[in-house]
Amino acid sequence: MQQALQLLEQFRALIYDTHEPSLPTTVEPAWEAYKQALHTLFQIRHLALALCKGDLSYEIKEKGALAGALKALQANLRHITWQTQQVAQGDFTQRVEFMGEFSNAFNEMVCQLDRMAQELQTQQDELIRRNDNLILEVAERERAEAAEREQRQLAEALQAAAMALNATLNYEEVLDIILERVGDLIAYDSAVIMEVEGMRAYVRRAKNYYRYGEEIEKRVLESWFDIPQTPNLFTMFTTLKPLVIADVDQYAGWDRRKTGNPVRSWIGAPIYAHGQILAFFSLDKLEPNYYQEQHAHKLEMFANHAALAMVNARLFQEIQRLAVTDTLTGLYNRRYFFERACQEFTRSCRYHHPLTLIMCDLDHFKSVNDTYGHPAGDLVLQTISHLVLETVRKSDLVARFGGEEIILLLPETAPQYGESLAERLRQKIAATLIPVNNHSIAITASFGVCGAYPLDCRLEPRRAIEIMIELADQALYQAKQSGRNRVCLLLPDFTDKDASLESEMTA
Repeated sequence: MQQALQLLEQFRALIYDTHEPSLPTTVEPAWEAYKQALHTLFQIRHLALALCKGDLSYEIKEKGALAGALKALQANLRHITWQTQQVAQGDFTQRVEFMGEFSNAFNEMVCQLDRMAQELQTQQDELIRRNDNLILEVAERERAEAAEREQRQLAEALQAAAMALNATLNYEEVLDIILERVGDLIAYDSAVIMEVEGMRAYVRRAKNYYRYGEEIEKRVLESWFDIPQTPNLFTMFTTLKPLVIADVDQYAGWDRRKTGNPVRSWIGAPIYAHGQILAFFSLDKLEPNYYQEQHAHKLEMFANHAALAMVNARLFQEIQRLAVTDTLTGLYNRRYFFERACQEFTRSCRYHHPLTLIMCDLDHFKSVNDTYGHPAGDLVLQTISHLVLETVRKSDLVARFGGEEIILLLPETAPQYGESLAERLRQKIAATLIPVNNHSIAITASFGVCGAYPLDCRLEPRRAIEIMIELADQALYQAKQSGRNRVCLLLPDFTDKDASLESEMTA
């Protein structure tokens, strides 16, 4: 009886007491089953307390309804824990179907979380969309601002170039300004301007080729190109468009032997107006793949300004030429002759250098007009004028003085050399036959030469030239009176304070 009471007390303690009771180690054989029940209840108590604390790792081997129920509860709690972890990772498809009201609450919570997650995702998607639109808008604004800034810079550079080009009508200065200003728009290591004459392109201006050595610079400055045989020039010639060669080593038509400069990237553009190509731009860079299509656009715009400046300068040059040129013979006219002759006389006086004047008159020219007509006379004048221009130096001044008279001023020339030149011209004219309407016209010319060494010039230049012309005319008159087709020389004296002249005549 005493042992039964002890067992009952231990059962009660396992069920009610908070402290862990001690279990019997030995009992009478009759009470062995109760001892096993106590040990089972002890394990069930430990599992229940572990579950109460949230410890799902505690394992028991006992069997029975109560132990099985607790094990089932432990398994359900483990499964729910796993499902909760899945939900935490975003899997809102998890549902609990085996724990009654708890299942309903869990499932409702998951559904609510799913709705909240979807709403958050929608909001996030909208924020992302708005952010993307904002980024695109900012990028587009930046591109627009960059494009506007580039266009403004281009417009300013073109305006500055146009102002510089409009500041002069001197053709040579225009070429210099064009080559200088194109560098404000497009960077280059070296550049040239090639003028087009017929189907050839001649280098007229070059910049920075000295970097590659004197030999290369010289070859570039002396270069000319047959346009049909030069692929890049021919392409621009036929299309009237710029051309970009990213890497000349990959361009089959590039010939390094022509100039020898180490160019890799190249861009060119035609300078044309009214459908006629005036010149080509040619810009070089040492690194490959430098020039792109945007450079071609800039160069084309600048080429339009350059073409206008070149046309205006050429037109002004032609107007100037026509203003000082005799339209029939192509020689300078009388007004320009006096202007230049006065300058040469002043220079001759300053440096005490000789100056010689020659007056040429065609013999019996009236008979040519009377016999063959005025067109034939014009042809004779043109032929003789060209012959004179071919014979004299570039520094010599040749003009049509009137009718069939041609006047020459020879700077830095002693009278004796002027007389020799007149003699050569006389012989050439006499040996020239001019074909006119199945006839050959032979004509001769008489020459009056006046030369001097001004040492103490006190005459007004124009008066001095008039005196030289008067003396040359006197010498010409003597040549005519002596039988024509000959040369006579007179020497003036420009040293007299009162400008009175004493002449010494020699034939």
